[in-house]
Amino acid sequence: MFEVLPEYLQEDIINRLENAKNIALASCVCTSFREAVKKIKSLRIVCLNEYHVGARAERPPSNLKQRCDSSASTSSQIVNDGASTSSHILHNSATNVDDDGYSSADERRPLIFRDLVVKVLKDKCSLVQLRIEIEPRLQSKSVPEGERRKTDHWLSDPLHLNQWIPSVKNTIQHLCIVDYGQQAIMRRTQILKLLSQNCKLLKTLDLRNMFIDTQDLEEMPLMTSFTMRCVKVNGGALQDINDRMQNLLTLALLGVFGVTNGNLTFPNMKVLCLGLSTMAKDVTICLPNLVKLQLKMQCPEKLSLNAPSLQFIAFNLEVPEMMRLELRNICSLQEVLYGASNFDTLVKIIRTNRNIDKVFLDIPCMALGEDGKWLGVLKGIPLNLPSFAQLHECEKLGVLNIGPGLWHSMEENLDLVVTVDKWPPVKRLIVHMIPQNLDTCLAIFHILLKSTLTSLEINVHTNSPVEYDVIIPRVKDMVTGYGPCFIFNPKPWTKSLDFSCFTF
Repeated sequence: MFEVLPEYLQEDIINRLENAKNIALASCVCTSFREAVKKIKSLRIVCLNEYHVGARAERPPSNLKQRCDSSASTSSQIVNDGASTSSHILHNSATNVDDDGYSSADERRPLIFRDLVVKVLKDKCSLVQLRIEIEPRLQSKSVPEGERRKTDHWLSDPLHLNQWIPSVKNTIQHLCIVDYGQQAIMRRTQILKLLSQNCKLLKTLDLRNMFIDTQDLEEMPLMTSFTMRCVKVNGGALQDINDRMQNLLTLALLGVFGVTNGNLTFPNMKVLCLGLSTMAKDVTICLPNLVKLQLKMQCPEKLSLNAPSLQFIAFNLEVPEMMRLELRNICSLQEVLYGASNFDTLVKIIRTNRNIDKVFLDIPCMALGEDGKWLGVLKGIPLNLPSFAQLHECEKLGVLNIGPGLWHSMEENLDLVVTVDKWPPVKRLIVHMIPQNLDTCLAIFHILLKSTLTSLEINVHTNSPVEYDVIIPRVKDMVTGYGPCFIFNPKPWTKSLDFSCFTF
């Protein structure tokens, strides 16, 4: 029945399956389905902690049936990514054991994930999108000292890359590789050089947990989006990327170590996220078409920003007095997310951007654990207050969002808060708080609840000294007389702030 289906229908069926287990089973249905699996467009391969443990076990499973069952389980972990996905590992590993190098006489070979990757990719002649990743649990594990020179599990190892890149180089357009955790950034890789030499159709690239050498890159003119997260790079990486990927529309560097300098001049770039974890010397950003910018990093010794089309900025940057920050042609901003203890730069931004309509203000002084638990107030961060009266210069300001650090500063500086004569006449007030004192918080709300307000959203941390069920009823009583059209929206929060009202 299936053999007589037209080829395009078979491929459509394969590409509509939701997970790799179903695709692997489909490849066992008939020969034509097996061939259709080879023409999949998108694939995701995930390495689980159990594979890493099993590869290092002294005695791998000796029962052939157990090993085949394990292989079937392996294929179910290669899951859907996008509109289409596939793998025939189940077919090859469970029904053709000899093809993988297993035999009834040799039952001791463990599953090596990198070998699995090479096997899966060797016959994918139409692959457009590929994601290879280490699961978070395994990323967080520390590699024993004796294993750090081994290469059997590092996904960015050049020898391994050269085994599978040739299989996909003529079709791959979108690639993501997530290597092992922090220990992976100790191993230098020339992955970018290899990709630039081989994958000429590459458009989007996402690399995580590596030590990336960006030298000797070839031109990558089709690249439109490049992300590096939790990586170490050579000092001139920014400049190398700028020189070889001039057509980038989006560049995101998040948790990047080692950059020393860079002059960014991408002519068409729309989005830039610059998160440098070490202090650079000189960074110049001159992007005529940039629309969105996030600066979340240690301030370079000199930072120059020229972006006449910029509309949305997230400024998480402490600027010490000895550092030089130049802002030029920043006059079209609509939204500002500002997170720093020094508000001098905010004054400069507002002075030339009177059309700002949404503002988020915070001081990064509240420490949260990975589980979201509040750990206390960080020491050494000044608890300043911005000039709230200056916000009147934003003639279209309608939304004011106060972060938990700034709210804490307002509690600590209540004597200054009560002296503010002109509060901005916003319509929507959003507060994220870890309240310390009930009476102080209520006093601040009395000041903030102006007649122009039509919406109040309060987010109370679940680990706050003043509990949600204590403070919310009191604030609700305060806004009862604001009429039926007034929106009061309280809710708890734990890990993430609510930025849904912003374009970022």
